Amino acid sequence: MEQRRLDRLREFAAETGSSQLIIVQDGNVLLDEVLETEPVDVFAVQKGILSLLIGIAEEKYLLEILDPVNHHLDPEWTNLSPWAEAKLTIEILLNMKTGMDDELGSLGTIDKTWRYNNTAYNYLKKILCTHTGQTLNELSREWLFDPLGMNDTSWVERPQKLPDGTPLTGLLSTARDLSQIGLLLLNDGKNNGVDLVPAHYLQQLAKPGSDENPAWGLCWWNNNQNHYLLPMREEKNRAGPAMPDAPADMIAARGAFGNYLLIVPCQGLVVARTAKPQPKGQALPPFETGFWKLMQTIFE
Repeated sequence: MEQRRLDRLREFAAETGSSQLIIVQDGNVLLDEVLETEPVDVFAVQKGILSLLIGIAEEKYLLEILDPVNHHLDPEWTNLSPWAEAKLTIEILLNMKTGMDDELGSLGTIDKTWRYNNTAYNYLKKILCTHTGQTLNELSREWLFDPLGMNDTSWVERPQKLPDGTPLTGLLSTARDLSQIGLLLLNDGKNNGVDLVPAHYLQQLAKPGSDENPAWGLCWWNNNQNHYLLPMREEKNRAGPAMPDAPADMIAARGAFGNYLLIVPCQGLVVARTAKPQPKGQALPPFETGFWKLMQTIFE
């Protein structure tokens, strides 16, 4: 990549309030811009990583994603009727088709209505910890973070709590660490010849998880569908792929405030970007749309 284009990407990273930005293609680091060295809360990017942990747990025979959640949690963990609660599976939680509101009461149809339910999602962490007898940090380090050299990534408690009193957790990470997840996915789940995440599970990440929001599946966004819904704005059906300027085979883990892990298999490309919330009233240009327009000029 020409130096002037690298310089433009560095400028763009700063203009859009990035904390860190790394671009890796075919295993070669094209750009590694660090404006802040500390790990950043990457918000919902964590969901993509948690999904990989579920895939590993399935390979370890600790669970199956088609299992009813009540096989792993005590009944009455929701405010649904016993019959409705029994319909919920791990896969339904991953695909955000719970038919529940944030208080875990009925809102929609189970296994049909797509609604971004962060409360229900967080119970997946409890399932993992219950089966392993480990904390989320311990099992994440053993299964993923340590093998990948993700030394700056960790789960931290947030002030909010689940209905059962369990604290919610955020994920602190850096763009460099997140890029290791991207490279793992490009390599079909292998790291130094060792299978970390089963390839058959990864193949599902680019597939629709629901009819209402086919751009979301197993906590990952795909870019190959003709309509999508946005979290917390589910009432509006939006036409086209989620990111029209990006390649159709891209899969992504996206978090609030422009935290991204973007993977493009056809280009052997991994992009990881972290960003902190901006001060109230301070608006910056959106990152992802401008980034892909810049990248189009690079790959012309």
